[in-house]
Parts: sequence; structure tokens; C-alpha cells
Amino acid sequence: MTDLTRRGALGAALPLATTACVTGGLGEASSLPAALTTRIDDIFAAPNGAPGHAVAIFKDGETALAKGYGLANIEDGVAITTQTRFHIASLSKQFTGAAVALSILDGAIALDDPLARHLPEFDGFAHAVQLRHLIYMTSGLPEYTSLVRRSGLPWFSAYRFTVREAIETVAAAGQLEFAPGSRWAYRNINYMLLSEVVARRQGLTFARFLQERVFAPLAMGDSLVDDDATTPIAQRAIGYAPREAAVVRDLNSVHIPVSERASDWLRMARVSPHYGGSGVFTTLADWAKWDANWTTHRLGGQRFYDLMHARQRFAHDKDNDAFGLVLDENQDRMSIWYSGGDIDASSYVVRFPAKRLTIVCLSNNPMGQSEQRVSQMLPALAEASLL
Repeated sequence: MTDLTRRGALGAALPLATTACVTGGLGEASSLPAALTTRIDDIFAAPNGAPGHAVAIFKDGETALAKGYGLANIEDGVAITTQTRFHIASLSKQFTGAAVALSILDGAIALDDPLARHLPEFDGFAHAVQLRHLIYMTSGLPEYTSLVRRSGLPWFSAYRFTVREAIETVAAAGQLEFAPGSRWAYRNINYMLLSEVVARRQGLTFARFLQERVFAPLAMGDSLVDDDATTPIAQRAIGYAPREAAVVRDLNSVHIPVSERASDWLRMARVSPHYGGSGVFTTLADWAKWDANWTTHRLGGQRFYDLMHARQRFAHDKDNDAFGLVLDENQDRMSIWYSGGDIDASSYVVRFPAKRLTIVCLSNNPMGQSEQRVSQMLPALAEASLL
């Protein structure tokens, strides 16, 4: 899953920001055999002066590895650590899923609710769309980036846009691409709409709801939803893309000139505060707490866990989606995963419940290939009997 379109190196990449206090927690460490740690180091080694990755392995409720590679801020030479805050792109969808699940458990919404019951602006043409269609990517609503902005500007971070504008653009289009439930189509607008439904029903901003109902209860003190692009984020990993011809061409295509300077990297600033489909910033230290909840059920109990992992069948073949999660086979084992990409991010997480093993990888390089690099790790983990 990725927020980057496939039309080019960057496509219609999108952006965000907010602040929170920085807390202590997970330190850089490895309890893995030295040879295995070295193999992982080789996969994630970053050249001098380059962006990089933060990688963690959680095994049997403990942190087996937590390391940073490369720079969070090239300009000032700030290294990536376990406390670096990354935009996690589409990995944010599982937090949107959590907000929906908690709202269902509250009795505030239900999966079979019509979208128009909560967002009347969709009543004229999307009366058949239910909240379940949004969760499982089968709503038939067009992606906002496929539509023309009222301003005529591109859907690109440098040309600031909001969730509200994206929703209004889709509502104004007044048509579906297909009957809800008849096809599967990955659309960020689905999760943007879910974030708006939660906000309206709960009487809080979406950022505040996640803060009060998810991040605070799990002591995820460095996690936040960026719904205000003007607010600084402490210990933030700034996005950088390689100065490659395809990247320069994509920037030029949206009228962003790239100067002829010697740097190998282009700073990719995110200034559009969209969320729901993306928008969460977090750290490896906080992800350890989020991952632990799948076992402890501290937040929401068993009902929350079951709802987050529930699959549904529609009139198409794809039936392995859940609440911002995908259930699949990997290395001949059942896994739960998701991937993300944005103008400033590449991210991936995979969990193997039967082995009590999770690997999470966050990068501030949108072409950082987090999913592919984690895939390179898996055979070595299997050889070490961790997987």
C-alpha cells in the first residue's frame, strides 16, 4: 500500500505536521547474534550524508533490535535514532482503523451505516456507500487526486491542500466509479472520510481523538496526527529524495524547478496537513508500545483486536483486508502487514502472530524501499529460528 501514485517517481505525493513532548524510551540495541546483526546492518547501510531508515524487531514481547541508519536531517547532520519521529504514510491507516473500531465499540457508529448519515454532502449520489465499503477499499468513490482541484493547482504537497478540500472535491464530483462492493480499489479518500466521520460523531478533531483514545492510553508520547502544517515537530525526520532524473522530471511536471546544485539529495517538504489515509508521525519507541497491544489487549480488549482483524467478503475476489491491515501469507506463515509511501516517507510493518515476531521499518527517503529491504531480512531471520 502506498500513498505515492504509480505515474512517476513521486507521483501525486501528499504531506503534513504537529507537535508533542519528546519522551524517553527505547534505546538503540540488538540482542541478535552478531552475524545476524551484521547482515541487517549491510541491508540498511546508508552512505555518508544520506537519509536512511529506523528498523526494529520485536520478538516474544521484547525488543530484539532497534537501530537507526543514516540522517534524519542532512543539513545539520542529525542521525536517525529510535526517538526520531517519522511520517509513516499509509501505516497511519491502522490508526484510523483503530479510531473507527473504538467508535464502533462506543456505539457511535456501525459498519453498515450509510456514509451520508454522517456526511450529508454525499447523500445525492453515494447513498449506497456504507462505512464498511470505506474500510475495505470497495466504496466506488473516485480518488481525489484523479479530480481537478477548484483552484486548478496540482494535488502536490507544495500546493497546500487539506482533508476538507479533498472531501469537498469528491463530493462535488457527484459520481461513483463502480457500485459499492463490486470492485476493490485502493483509495486514500476512503480513510480520509472515515477520519471525518469519527471527528463529527465523537465531537473532537481527529487528531485529538487519537491522542486521547489511543496514544495517551498506550503512553505513546511521541506520536501525533499532523493536522497543522505550520507547527514544528521536534526530532522529525525530514524527507529527502535522490537527485535522479525521474524525480527531477516529476517535480518539473508540477512546476517545481530544481536548481543545478551539487547535492545528491532533494529536500522534500510536506506542507499539506492531510490525514486519515496518512498523517501519523511516530517513533520506533512508540511503535513498540503499539505492537505490544496486539498481545496485551490493554487498549480495547479482545473485542477491539477482533474488530481490527476482521475480514469481509464482497462481490470481488479480494478478501484479506482488515482495518488498515492486510492478512496474508509470507515465508509460508500467516502474516499481517501494511506498507506506505509519501513525498517524505517509505514505511513497512509485518507481524507474524504465531511466531510473536514483528518487523517495522521507517524511512525518510520516499524511494527507500522499506518493504523490499525487510523482505531481504526474512530469510536470515528464518535461518536464526526467529521466524
